[in-house]
Amino acid sequence: MSSRERVRKFLAGQPVDRIPNGLGGCETAGLHNVAYHKMKRVLGVNDPANRVCTFMNNAIFEPSVLEAMGGDVILLASRMCPSRFWGPEASAEWKPLQMWNVNLQVAQQWQFRKEADGACWWDERSFCPAGAFYFDPPVASTVGKDFEIKDFPSPRDFNPSHELPDTLLKRLEADAKWLYENTGYAISCGEMIHDLQLRPGGTQSWWMQMVAEPEACHEFLGKAVDAGLAHLRQLDQAIGKYCEMLLIADDMGDTRGITIGPDLWRTIYKPHYRRLFDGWHKSTRMKVSLHTCGSMTDILGDLIECGVDIYNPVQISANQMSPESLKEKFGKKIIFYGGVYDAVSHSAESSDEAVYEAVKRNIQTFSRDGGYLFAGVHNLPPDTPESHLAAMLQAYRDCCRDPALTGGMGVGI
Repeated sequence: MSSRERVRKFLAGQPVDRIPNGLGGCETAGLHNVAYHKMKRVLGVNDPANRVCTFMNNAIFEPSVLEAMGGDVILLASRMCPSRFWGPEASAEWKPLQMWNVNLQVAQQWQFRKEADGACWWDERSFCPAGAFYFDPPVASTVGKDFEIKDFPSPRDFNPSHELPDTLLKRLEADAKWLYENTGYAISCGEMIHDLQLRPGGTQSWWMQMVAEPEACHEFLGKAVDAGLAHLRQLDQAIGKYCEMLLIADDMGDTRGITIGPDLWRTIYKPHYRRLFDGWHKSTRMKVSLHTCGSMTDILGDLIECGVDIYNPVQISANQMSPESLKEKFGKKIIFYGGVYDAVSHSAESSDEAVYEAVKRNIQTFSRDGGYLFAGVHNLPPDTPESHLAAMLQAYRDCCRDPALTGGMGVGI
């Protein structure tokens, strides 16, 4: 069974020969480039390509790595990266950069400026201090500012484009066709459509407005859904025949729970997600793959009602997010994508045996009766030990040999 056949059957609720491996299959199910470099050593892969996918410094998983680790899903593209990933013309859109003692490739359009102490600026907007592994914007000038409702912009002035650039659509179609014809992997498209991550006037102002003038927020979100559905129809025409899933992101929670509280989320956001995902399922066969961090227990049932098919990254160290409780409450209704290795739970001092046992136990829990796509929790950080990566992959391989953990999707999506 090829990877593409496996994932298609899995998504259709049909029996498959092993647990599908989604590591690297979206922008938030992979590894920081330093960790990716380590994993190549674990796998014995001598591929010099180490391309940076997004501002999170996560890697684009190459076919050489997917083959070595038994990967099933390949990422087509992301709006967070201006360079194309695949096809004969892709190599010209990347340039070398040496950081963290790793030879990287970065998009030609990105500009990096190193300082004498080893710190680095990215496009003069994000900064990585010496000895650090991530780029962040400088401290916002709005810290400590008092916000007033009068600072909130009018939804009348919010008119997002309903048209994706024709050059982008043609490029995506060509690259998806190339992947489809030259590899056997299931194809996943990263974030592309207009989503509901709106913060007009800034986060603090937006949160105030949700309570003070909810109708204005509904108008903003309604326009965002209109744009997203228009984009979705265009993407379906370009890549729908090649891709199995499409990512959309909105970090709704933190480690404690839903950031704005579940009741306010249901009042403000739920009707718009329902309309978006209803339209999504009518417009394309590509599954809804939702990325949202934090403790999602309080509204995961609502998101399932709205039409989410696949849920990532499954932050198991967050409040009320144990694999056992998630599987018991929602396991017959959604695909869990990720959730087996959480860097919060496993420090560098954790033994390899402890990592192996925890990952194996989590895979067994999530895979019971189907409905699980293998990956870690979000992008594994740069200080992840090589031995932990090896233990995680070995636990996955051993679980794939267990006939009790193969079989259908089991959730009827």
